Amino acid sequence: MFASTPVYEPEPGLLVFGLMQPPVVPDATDFLYTVTSAGVPRLDLIANEQYGTPSLWWVIASVNNILDPLVSVPQGTSLRMPTKDRLSAEGVLNV
Repeated sequence: MFASTPVYEPEPGLLVFGLMQPPVVPDATDFLYTVTSAGVPRLDLIANEQYGTPSLWWVIASVNNILDPLVSVPQGTSLRMPTKDRLSAEGVLNV
């Protein structure tokens, strides 16, 4: 069963089994997004609002160390949001 598990070496000496390391990590260029009462509490809806696609919910989860993306984000929470330019430069978002 595990014989077909992919093994990646994103940098020398660092082996990752199964899934790749998240390609997006916190950065000084990130902006803060505050979830308001009129805002949207789900990561897919926030991603759609900020990036134009709900499929980038995992970027927000990764940068903010959110382990369960199905749990709504409480009002008043500040989330780090990578800029569109950075996501484009890293090949995550086609702008």
